[in-house]
Amino acid sequence: MASVWLEAHGKAVLVKGDTMSIKDLLKEKGGKWNGGLKSWLFPGSKKAAIIEDLQSSDKVKSVEDKTGGAAPAAAASQPVAKPAAKAPAKRSAAQTSPSGERVFELVDDVRVSISTFKNEHGVDIRKFYTEKVTGELRPTPKGIRVSKEEWDAVCKAVPDIDAALQKDDEKSWNLIADITISITAGAVDLRRYYVDKNDGQSKPGKKGIRLGAVQWPSLKAEMPEITKELDQGGGPPAKKAKSKKPEVPEIPEEAETPEASATSKVKWKHELRKILKGRDLKEISLRKVRGELEAVLSLPADGLLERKDEVKEIVTEIIQSGEAGP
Repeated sequence: MASVWLEAHGKAVLVKGDTMSIKDLLKEKGGKWNGGLKSWLFPGSKKAAIIEDLQSSDKVKSVEDKTGGAAPAAAASQPVAKPAAKAPAKRSAAQTSPSGERVFELVDDVRVSISTFKNEHGVDIRKFYTEKVTGELRPTPKGIRVSKEEWDAVCKAVPDIDAALQKDDEKSWNLIADITISITAGAVDLRRYYVDKNDGQSKPGKKGIRLGAVQWPSLKAEMPEITKELDQGGGPPAKKAKSKKPEVPEIPEEAETPEASATSKVKWKHELRKILKGRDLKEISLRKVRGELEAVLSLPADGLLERKDEVKEIVTEIIQSGEAGP
């Protein structure tokens, strides 16, 4: 277990000592590692809160205040007695989001929501950030969505997870399907793994979340309520799948008989004579003539495109017979 102390550094406070095992806690509380000073740097205004957080951590053996000011519940430069670990404060009941999801607010901008996807209820555990302009919480990619079966497996694994944390063990094991739990530096990592096609090795994917010394107890405290909501089908109702319209088999068009083809060409020739009569053939193109014929026959634009050679043949015949022009 870590033994640490605090020192003053201008208006800031430094946390020194054996901090490797509690670096995640120090990061979560806003600490910045300073390689030159070999310590964690905090604003002086956070001194009391940092001491309290360190006292509450089961990873810290002792905390000593060497800043020259009075530390909470202890004199300066005297070891601070570590109080018994406190259970996380009970959070407010789940709220319903505008989209219908049941949402649990944990600590450090971590949210748990229950929703429905593809007719299956699930739990999404995700870190959020505060948007600077609007002040609204926005989701980050750091998170994982688990099915009800996977969530139940997480809940059943709590004793094993806590035992590993208590022993300060660094270990990992497959929980269920592709989900692996890893315990490192006092944090719990819940993540989906994938098999690398190149070497066949199982590797951690991007879908996952790392819960630190404060976040994990907060999640545990809400597990009974989350499970209750999940069992009751919490989350927005599943969207009804749109019923597909029965496919109507395509009826192939009957092949045009020679008689029908001749009849259509007779009609074309009749209409083309009227289109070409009295026109200046130098200012009219075959494309324009074909377009006018399509309009007369109530066909869509380019409806005769595939038969343009036939149209050209009839137009040429009309012109050569002297039936076109002024």
